[in-house]
Amino acid sequence: MEKLLYFDYSAFLLELFLICSIVMRKMYSNKVNRFFLILVTVTLFTTAMDIAAVALDRNGEGFVVMKYIFHSLYLFLHVVVAFFYLVYVLLQQDMWYRTTNKLWKIVVLFAPILSVGVITLLNPLTDALFYFDENDAYTRGWLFLSLYIVTLYYSIFIFYRTIHFRKNTDAMRTVSMTLGLFLILAASLVQLMLPHLLMDMFALAMGLLFMFMMVQRPEEVLDPDTGLNNLNSYVSDLRCSSANKKPETIIIIQFTNYAAIRDMLGYNDAVNFKRFLSKVILDNLARDKIRAEVYYIGSGCFRIRMDMRSLDKAELLANYINDYFRKDIRYNELVINLVTVVCVVRMPEDISETTLLRAFENDLTSSAYTGDVLYAADLYQKKKYDLLSSIDIIIDEAISENEFEVYYQPIYSIRQKRFNSAEALLRLKSKKYGFVPPDIFIPAAEKNGAIHKIGDIVMTSVCQFIGSDEFSGLGLDYIEVNLSPVQCMETDFAAHMIEIVKTNHVKPDQLNLEITETAAGEMQNAIANNINALYNAGINFSLDDFGTGYSNMQRIASMPFNIIKLDKTITQIDNNPNLVIVLENVVKMIKSLNMKIVAEGIETKELVERFSEMDCEYIQGYYYSRPLPKKELIAFLNTYNQTANV
Repeated sequence: MEKLLYFDYSAFLLELFLICSIVMRKMYSNKVNRFFLILVTVTLFTTAMDIAAVALDRNGEGFVVMKYIFHSLYLFLHVVVAFFYLVYVLLQQDMWYRTTNKLWKIVVLFAPILSVGVITLLNPLTDALFYFDENDAYTRGWLFLSLYIVTLYYSIFIFYRTIHFRKNTDAMRTVSMTLGLFLILAASLVQLMLPHLLMDMFALAMGLLFMFMMVQRPEEVLDPDTGLNNLNSYVSDLRCSSANKKPETIIIIQFTNYAAIRDMLGYNDAVNFKRFLSKVILDNLARDKIRAEVYYIGSGCFRIRMDMRSLDKAELLANYINDYFRKDIRYNELVINLVTVVCVVRMPEDISETTLLRAFENDLTSSAYTGDVLYAADLYQKKKYDLLSSIDIIIDEAISENEFEVYYQPIYSIRQKRFNSAEALLRLKSKKYGFVPPDIFIPAAEKNGAIHKIGDIVMTSVCQFIGSDEFSGLGLDYIEVNLSPVQCMETDFAAHMIEIVKTNHVKPDQLNLEITETAAGEMQNAIANNINALYNAGINFSLDDFGTGYSNMQRIASMPFNIIKLDKTITQIDNNPNLVIVLENVVKMIKSLNMKIVAEGIETKELVERFSEMDCEYIQGYYYSRPLPKKELIAFLNTYNQTANV
């Protein structure tokens, strides 16, 4: 029965198309992509061997040696493709090192393919796989079925790894790899039963095309400008290595002034400059023949994941890169000075989890710039990042177990010479973790939506305090309460707050709500509408943390702020004459808008006198008192009032 070649021809063209697509789109920036290209190339060569072998069979007698060569290559490479498919899956899951780290694992992996190689090599002597009968017709030998058994062996291995690893990858990738495998196995079974159809290579080509579109997905894993792996690829690879407990070293490279340089260069030159930065990093790797994966994750941030065989070179590489970028960079007749942060992280020794690494990366730019290579072992605060990894659970438990407590920091009126107000500050003491800083739990609560419940807890607690008999004897005019922009974005936020105030019989002017400078500068209509509604209900507002951002002064001037609170970052003047001049003019500007001023973070008598001379109305800081629990605040103010009246 004559074999039908049109399936093989179609497979050959499809595989050639895949190779051209990969090469033209430069999809070989990481080891997985490179190996996928190798897999497709071997498949193409296997298909070519099948076509050549069948073409020689059709010529009838003669060419016996050539027939043996092409048939042998085809049969052996057919099994090699299955083996390479498995290697590709292991690389995709970052499991290669765990599959080859023990002798018995190496034997389990390589013994079948080596056995097929030996059988194929000896076939001209044994006719075990195939032979040509007296009519010169191709005939299967008694060990021919072993080829399919080995292919099935690797297929089972692939299926097991895909299903076992499904929790660490997305559903689309798992489904795509499983369906592709079943397609190949089904076609192999058909060819085993109907050898004249020659369908298996076409099915394999279709499976590879499916993998190319659904698993490789170049548009999702590669940065289009640099050709490097992107953020999606970085997070996915970190997840795989963490799940496999693979030790590795990450080199973090962040150009902290990249946004300013990008704006200066313009879009086209900025893209070319980003490519230039990528090339410098790749050239450093190539110079020392370092095996690593390089990622561009956006906003001037690069990451290098070191191959296990190159871990000893990580520190040397980090210093090379840092030294290069510390110098002035000449680019298109411009001299560019990059502010570069380079940090070496060893996982899991320094940081054990992917989420903690990402949190550490986000905080890295807040570290004081030294110009030297940084090491996570020196910077990483384990307790802080342990909190971050469990913060959602901590917040939920704090709400249900009443672990939140409102503290109060008294504010001194210079003109009235008394404490006339206090700021409500939320504290969280977890039974498991102890004190949890607000700068950790507040951003997390804003992200997961718990800020609305927390805001209710604070407002209710403050209003209950104001409405109590204890409050009436303290001499405080009002309490300041911080608002989160996320809270204010609710359409019914103002009505809800007014209801809490009325329920607790609190006068509106006994509350002063605080909005941060950053929130005010970027205020959305929903926030502005809520602020205006609360202001119209008689509640006053303060602008908090003034001096920490780049304010939209027109927006701030149009909002109903009664008080501006100068942030402690600008009140610590430390005999800086320039800062004194800036502050004096800021104070004059604020007063010209008929607003009052609170100087925050005041800790010395000298600073109290300085801001008194500037005619600031209120002082808040440790010079007078730290934030206190309600009972301690009451005791503090009662003692102060008694002393003042003597």
